[in-house]
Amino acid sequence: MENRRFISGEIKSILKKVSRTLYLSVNILPEPVRTSMGMGYLLCRAMDTVVDTPGVGAGEKLEILGLIRGLGGPGSSVLPEKLKKLAPLAASHGEKELLLKFATVLAIYEAFPGEDKAVLSELLSGVADGMEMDVRSFPEGKLTAFRTPDELERYCALMGGVPGVFWARLYREAIRRSRPGVRNFPSERDAEMIGSALQMTNVLKDIAADLRIGRCYMPQVDLDMKNLRPADLLSHEAMFKLREFTCRWTAWAVDRLDQCEAFVSAIPKTELALRAAVIWPVYWAMDTLEEAAHSNLLDSADRPRLKRSRIYSTIASTPPLLLSNTAFARGYRFRRETLIISITGGNYEGRAL
Repeated sequence: MENRRFISGEIKSILKKVSRTLYLSVNILPEPVRTSMGMGYLLCRAMDTVVDTPGVGAGEKLEILGLIRGLGGPGSSVLPEKLKKLAPLAASHGEKELLLKFATVLAIYEAFPGEDKAVLSELLSGVADGMEMDVRSFPEGKLTAFRTPDELERYCALMGGVPGVFWARLYREAIRRSRPGVRNFPSERDAEMIGSALQMTNVLKDIAADLRIGRCYMPQVDLDMKNLRPADLLSHEAMFKLREFTCRWTAWAVDRLDQCEAFVSAIPKTELALRAAVIWPVYWAMDTLEEAAHSNLLDSADRPRLKRSRIYSTIASTPPLLLSNTAFARGYRFRRETLIISITGGNYEGRAL
């Protein structure tokens, strides 16, 4: 790709408005990883915005998902105009700008080399499958739940695990370019598990908001154990019954986040930016899960949210972690122990589900 600085700048200007924490993580990456990561996120975020936009029929949503899944194909030329028409309906200013400027995003994508497009294509295909689960499982105007834990696990694997593999592949190529003699690379399997855990973190912190747009990601099989229906979760008082399951899914996420120590250790200590861009989202996920453990997740006003000061304090404390796997592991394990005590009172016996 030519003119990386221009391309990266175009992506960053949009990315900064749709995700503060992701922007911080992506912005420190070296090129061409920065542009590829930014492009992958924006394409996935465009799909997510369409699926979350009320007043758009399921058929139209599935059509747009199919067009983005086949980006670069014959139907791609109609995408910018379709998304521009939906922009006024988007929930946030950043999402509106993304849809309005999708023609710019598409033009940047077209400048990618063929091998980069192939990696992006796998990402888009997997995430589109997850988005289609949303459209098919949650008809607009009706509050419904996933049926089984397997459905929720598959959803997290598609929405978080597939991006995790994309992440690992970009890292592998970046390390290979800078250190040709390296033979050990961060594991795609570890990245898949970490990504799934990050998605579960999103599911847990957004329970109240999702319920109000008709989506209950907590499986009906779990709810049946407490004689709960999805509509019952619209009441804050139901959190007492739901807590058992949110704690179990938190433990599920922790089991997968545990792969982060091996993942970070496989990144050469000379690759400071690559290491930081893993450390930050892992630490922020653990901090968010800790907030969730003490929140009423059915109350929109009590949504777990990291303060800006907490985000920047993590960034400020990063330098010692970049050169020491032990220091990173110590910080992770402290967060892990604190979280496990919060959700179990100290009685943790491994895998939750």
